[in-house]
Amino acid sequence: MITRRPTLLPVLCLALMRGMPTATIYSGILGPLLGRSVLRPPPRTTRTPPAEPPPVPAEHPAEPAEDPHVRRLVENVETSRHPQSVAPSPSYDLLVLGAGVAGLISCIVGRQLGRSVALVEPHYMGGDCLNTGCVPSKALIAAAKEAHQSAPNTESAAAQFVAAMSRLRRIRAEISEHDSVQRYSTEVGVDVISSRARFASRREVVLEDGSKLQFRKCILGTGAAARIPKVLEGIPHLTNSNLWNLRALPPSLIVLGAGPIGLELAQALQRLGSQVTVVVGSSGKIMGKEEEAAADIVKKSMEADGVKFVSSKIQTITCSSNSESELYDEPFVTYRLKLVDDVVLDASALLNATGRVARTAGLDLEKAGIHGSAELEVNEWLQTSNEDVFAAGDCLPGAQRFTHAAEWQARVAVRNALLDERMDARRLLVPRATYTDPEVASVGSSAQELRDAGKDFTTFMRQAGDVDRNVCDGVSGGYASLHVAPDGEILGATVVGRNAGDHISEVTLCMQHGLTAAELAGTMHPYPTAAEVVRQAAQAFVRSRIFDAQNQETLKRNSEACDWVRSEWKNGLHIISLDRPKALNACNQAMAKCIAEAAARPASAVLLRGDGGRAFCAGGDVKGVALAIQADPQSSAGQVQVAHEYNAVAQLSAKREDGVPVICFMDGICMGFGLGLACAAEFRIVTETSLLAMPECNIGITPDVGFAATAASITPGVGKCMSLTGWRLTGKEAVTYGLATHFIPSERLPSVTEHLESIDWTSRKVREDVLELLQREAIPVESSGRPDIERILEEVFVPSSTAREAFRRLTRLYAEEEEEETQSWVQERLEGMGEGNCLCQEVIMRLLEMAEFSAKAGKTRHARLMEALSHDFASLSRLFGRPDFCEGVRAALIEKDKSPKWQNATLAEVDPAEVYRVLAPLPPAEALSFG
Repeated sequence: MITRRPTLLPVLCLALMRGMPTATIYSGILGPLLGRSVLRPPPRTTRTPPAEPPPVPAEHPAEPAEDPHVRRLVENVETSRHPQSVAPSPSYDLLVLGAGVAGLISCIVGRQLGRSVALVEPHYMGGDCLNTGCVPSKALIAAAKEAHQSAPNTESAAAQFVAAMSRLRRIRAEISEHDSVQRYSTEVGVDVISSRARFASRREVVLEDGSKLQFRKCILGTGAAARIPKVLEGIPHLTNSNLWNLRALPPSLIVLGAGPIGLELAQALQRLGSQVTVVVGSSGKIMGKEEEAAADIVKKSMEADGVKFVSSKIQTITCSSNSESELYDEPFVTYRLKLVDDVVLDASALLNATGRVARTAGLDLEKAGIHGSAELEVNEWLQTSNEDVFAAGDCLPGAQRFTHAAEWQARVAVRNALLDERMDARRLLVPRATYTDPEVASVGSSAQELRDAGKDFTTFMRQAGDVDRNVCDGVSGGYASLHVAPDGEILGATVVGRNAGDHISEVTLCMQHGLTAAELAGTMHPYPTAAEVVRQAAQAFVRSRIFDAQNQETLKRNSEACDWVRSEWKNGLHIISLDRPKALNACNQAMAKCIAEAAARPASAVLLRGDGGRAFCAGGDVKGVALAIQADPQSSAGQVQVAHEYNAVAQLSAKREDGVPVICFMDGICMGFGLGLACAAEFRIVTETSLLAMPECNIGITPDVGFAATAASITPGVGKCMSLTGWRLTGKEAVTYGLATHFIPSERLPSVTEHLESIDWTSRKVREDVLELLQREAIPVESSGRPDIERILEEVFVPSSTAREAFRRLTRLYAEEEEEETQSWVQERLEGMGEGNCLCQEVIMRLLEMAEFSAKAGKTRHARLMEALSHDFASLSRLFGRPDFCEGVRAALIEKDKSPKWQNATLAEVDPAEVYRVLAPLPPAEALSFG
């Protein structure tokens, strides 16, 4: 069984990293590698009985040996041609077995970390990718495509094929300079050793000459080879390894297997003049990992090229020769396949593309304590059962055998091995591409995988033929499809068409970094480009949201004038009057939007009041938001409502920052949004009927604009108590604690308004005139505070504490308090706090702590308020997506349940990581800039 080593990271550091899902310890230096979530099944942790490794074909030398490009390749990459000038060291920090992509990248990363590195390779540097995979196959595909698209050529198919093979060998030789023994020995600083190696013990290998190398850490990067099905055992045949040794074009070719390798080479050789038949299983399906629609398009395109597909099971295969040397040139051998339905296929060449198996035979893994003689066992860190040996690339079990996957796995393995970074390789988001014509590229989960997992998603598609650039280029086939969750998360994607492999990278970037389909759709693309097919598929998701009935109502409501908000100008004074839209005075989205628009207009002074000269009484429409979210959990009503509210507060605060006098009359129950508007003003007037509170804070529903505003203008202990316990301040208490500036009886407000209208707002002494007027009309408030309450506030809501700690202090004070009135006040606070949502309470505490820190940093009042609004908006945006939060709003405001059933945790059970996730900054596309 593979066990995990205990982590040494502090819990707080892990919690912070959970708020930044793509970051790891050294990502700031070495770069991030991982996606936001686990994308692959958990690794196997139980040992399976050992089995014999399946047969693996021998590695083939590059041919023709007399070809100058082949000679150049071999000179660069064959390790035996470069004997070491000095004996290798007996011990290395990092030993790498295998010089494919995984091995070479492991060497580079190891040297970047300043470690001594040895690379053991018995054959060619560069592995499959350079010698027998990506490089030669893409060069052949390019030549085949050119031949297919060119005008009828007098040159024979045989001559075209010879030219194509010569070209790919030249290209391969040129690229081989990058993977050469010389480069890695001198530039990278690796000891390259030409030999096979097998383990002698847990931290030692023995080479072919009997010498031994010890290591601190080891990376297995031994790669994979073509799987030989039983029906082909003992029969010489072509694989992706030796196909490149062909000297002439086989007149006919049978391809076994319909995966990426088989289909790419089948189409290329068909276009170059061979008659190709692809034998697939009895199901008839090709490209088994791809969407059926994509596979159908590729199959029809290949059939149009002349490729034949046969769906049947093979009974026997015979070949007219047992010599592999006769496979590469004329006269070709003859293969005969007998199928179960008595169909017989003959061809002059046979390509085995039925899959690949890891090269782990002969390594004596058991001597190193490594489980899995036929299939390596690794944990999520790519660590084998030997804690000092890691694996990467095609030798991994169930590996996604792509060059790019091998590179990323190697980076993860080396960093985990040498830096103990604990990166989970299951979080590697691996895109894939098949380079047929048309290309097929995909990333993430397929529709069938999502259905099997019970995921809620919708597929949005855009046909390539509907994109203007493709119309101009005459491209009609193909499409882009996105599987999108209700909240906009992209769960998977497929692109079919020209350069699909290039287009899928954009979706991969979005998925890895948590960018939604809406954000992808909102990213400007140059016009006209073929890449628009991906953006337009994402735009289909946005359109589905736009034309949602509820969202249509929201858009309509916010584009209309609001009769409840009126503006008038009197002698330079801009009077914004709020009338009552409903009994609770809740300002809906339209009202909040109109207030923000009015506050942004030029004015010499601003007066915010109720209708008819009275003080206003208002709050945000939390109930409306709750109803919208109850109807549709993905509703954007909450964000729209809060954004308009916060913008209105920001506009008023910006006016005050610019030196414009802002006066506000507060009356009745002023909470949330109304409290935020008031706190943005410079002169805040309350009356004998004023009662200032947080929105439903006695049950701890939500942080809100009131918290941000209060944090910028009130004694911190008072703000925390109001926010967490439901403490409501009377008008006089509001003056005492700094939430209001003047206490004026309500009957005097019309007179105050008249005097304000008569002020010369162009005067340099206008602020003094306003202050003199308000002081003349106000009733002095000596102190409405109580010493016992002030003492409790100081003792309970101290800086740098949590809501849980505040609750414990409050509980202790209640038990110790002897004065009955004070004890009753503490009991009310405890009851209010006890009924609240614990996560929200801890979030609120952190928000207010952040605001206090901002104040200590010496920032202006406006800057503090804008920062607090930004933090609030990010928190609310995340909370709106939480089912328990929405259920709390519903229970409190719709059913009026003061003991909501959704509250099933205590403050002691709140996970700090959850708090950090809620507080984490929004991505730039979601963030708003207030003011």
